Amino acid sequence: MSTPASPRSARQILFALLLLAGNTVYASQILQMSRPFATGEPGPAFLPALLCGFVYIAVLCILVSELRKPAAAALAAAEGSEHVPHVGLLGPVLAIALTASFIIGFFYVGYLPAALVYTALIAGYFNYEESGHLRRAALIGVVTGLCVTLFGWLFFVQLFDLYLPLWEF
Repeated sequence: MSTPASPRSARQILFALLLLAGNTVYASQILQMSRPFATGEPGPAFLPALLCGFVYIAVLCILVSELRKPAAAALAAAEGSEHVPHVGLLGPVLAIALTASFIIGFFYVGYLPAALVYTALIAGYFNYEESGHLRRAALIGVVTGLCVTLFGWLFFVQLFDLYLPLWEF
């Protein structure tokens, strides 16, 4: 006998399906570009193709997780975080605001500070939302920010010889 999906599970499934549709439209545009390694080097379609693959995997993970979740766990998840009040609205608003700040910061202060602050704050917030331990979340946020920023710089600048603006005076 099937149990009805909780409102939170239904929203997660709807989100995954919308993400799937948007990603498919985006992926269809990539097909119009030359193959990523047609000339032996990554071409303009490489990173978009990589991103699309990642999004398809993420959608699959969301759907599998939500469809396998027992009804009691789904109902408990619908209540939200006990550590961050009104997490249902705060998380997405914060993610959008931080992403906009990263885009603006990238232009004015460069990749390193913008990426470090962005990834540290995002990782720290979502870890705090889950655990409720502020110091631990802040530490994880800083370590995550350092690792992601360094990996991004090594990936784009060292591996692909692309220019990332740095904070220059």
